[in-house]
Amino acid sequence: MTHITYSQQQLHLKSLAQLKRTYSEIGCTIEVRDRRRRNAWISAIASHQAAQLQKIARLAKDEQAIAQGEFEQYIEEQAEAVAPEPLTTVEINFYHHEVYCGKELIAYITYDHSEFVTQPWLVMVNGKELFRDTTVTKCQRFIEWHHKDGTLNLFALTEVPEVPTISEISCYDQEAFADGQLVASISYDHENYQDLYWRVLVNDVEIFRDTTPARCHSYIKQQYQQGTLPVQKPFSEPCTIGNEVMLRIFNEYEKCGLELLEDGIYHNNVKLGQVGCTDGNWWVILGSCGQQQYSDSVFDAVGSLLEGDVVGDAKVADCEQLLDLPFEELTAEDWQRLRAYKPVPGLVAA
Repeated sequence: MTHITYSQQQLHLKSLAQLKRTYSEIGCTIEVRDRRRRNAWISAIASHQAAQLQKIARLAKDEQAIAQGEFEQYIEEQAEAVAPEPLTTVEINFYHHEVYCGKELIAYITYDHSEFVTQPWLVMVNGKELFRDTTVTKCQRFIEWHHKDGTLNLFALTEVPEVPTISEISCYDQEAFADGQLVASISYDHENYQDLYWRVLVNDVEIFRDTTPARCHSYIKQQYQQGTLPVQKPFSEPCTIGNEVMLRIFNEYEKCGLELLEDGIYHNNVKLGQVGCTDGNWWVILGSCGQQQYSDSVFDAVGSLLEGDVVGDAKVADCEQLLDLPFEELTAEDWQRLRAYKPVPGLVAA
């Protein structure tokens, strides 16, 4: 509760009764030495008012100090929030530099090897030229200025992944990996007759082309960090059942006179049957309308076809004559005939 502050002149104009009433109204607690004299009451009231004014001034000063401290802390917090992180320049080679803010690649500086160029150093972001000048230092200054005002790279994310690493496969091929996964490939185009020899491929589709592999690397890094790089499909082993395994079958039994066609296996233009694999299990179908039978391996399946064919031929072939031939003169087909041959009971060779 606040009270009226009386001046000395106002107090002297009051009567003794009025001074006593004012003393009580303002809550004065200072002892009055001579309660019969007006000056004693005036002195007590004036001392009380002076003490109250000092207390109010002290409280105001403390509140001002607290407010000033809070304001200064707010300014510091805002400055920390607005001030960008210091930039770091990484030299990839003499003609190519990458500029990072923390772990984010915000721009790269590269050299233009074209003839008659007076400003060969370029600032590039996402494969596009933003600025060029005579020295690397001037390009760095450009990047710093525009990074502070937020006009350098408009695609910054709150959470930035690590840049992909580059693995050199050969002089003309590199691959970019992130978290152990292939994200893009870089290759040299020997058939390009301009200066844009190097290209970036994702899923074997070209998405970017430039004059040096380093430019392609920086392009991939920025696109990946910003989430704008096309997603590379995971590598999967090609299915070998349809082509490679059947080619093995063909090579193994070609010497037996077999012919591998789309609808089955033939011998002397006669279809012996079919061989296939379902869920890792090999099966065979004898003839054109036989039932599917499972086999332990592809060779057992094809061997079953050969057995059926050789049994028919063995009825008309003189297998006894084959027994008289030296082993090294027997062909694979001869061995299959002998395997299927069953001599007539009671027949003994002379």
